[in-house]
Amino acid sequence: MQTRYYWHWLALISTLVFFSSAFAQNPVKLELTSYKVIVTVGEEAKRVEKLVPATEVAPGDVLEWRLRAVNTSDQALKDVAMVIPIPPQTYYQKGSAVALTLVIDGSKTVVKPQFSFDGGKTFGFPPLFKEVKIKEDGKEVVKKVQVPPEEYTHARWVLPVMQPGETVEVFLRTVVR
Repeated sequence: MQTRYYWHWLALISTLVFFSSAFAQNPVKLELTSYKVIVTVGEEAKRVEKLVPATEVAPGDVLEWRLRAVNTSDQALKDVAMVIPIPPQTYYQKGSAVALTLVIDGSKTVVKPQFSFDGGKTFGFPPLFKEVKIKEDGKEVVKKVQVPPEEYTHARWVLPVMQPGETVEVFLRTVVR
C-alpha cells in the first residue's frame, strides 16, 4: 500500500480558509484542522479511537476534519455558514457529520448538516438527487438519481445566530481513496 503525503492539499485548504476570512474582513475567525483516526481494541474488546495529526496517510485511512469558528466581533451574527470542503483524494464517511444542538435565547435549536455534490454551488439535506442522461430504448432520457455520500464535495452547518465571542466547532470524517 503506497503512502501518500497530503500536506499540499491540507495546506491549500487551510490557506484558503485563512485568506477568505482575512480579505473579506470576516468577523468570524475560522480554523480547519485534520486528524488521522487510529483505532485500537482496548479492555473488554472495546474499540478505542485516538486522533493524531494527519501528516502521513494511506488509502483506507480515516481522517477527521474539524472546523472551529469564533465570532471576533462585538455583535451577534446571523446565518453564519460553516463549510468543510471534502478533499477529492477522500470521500465522505456517511453519518460522520452530526447535527449541532445550540441554545439560542434560552431554547434548544438543532442545526443539521447540509451537503453539496457540485463543488459547493448548492446544498441540501440528504438524500440528495441529481439528474443524469441515460439511453433507454434508443432514446436519451433524463432521470433523477440519488447521490451517494461518497460523491459529496462539501458539508455545511448554517448557524441561525452566533453571539459575540462565541466558539462553535463542527466535524466530519473522510476516507482516503
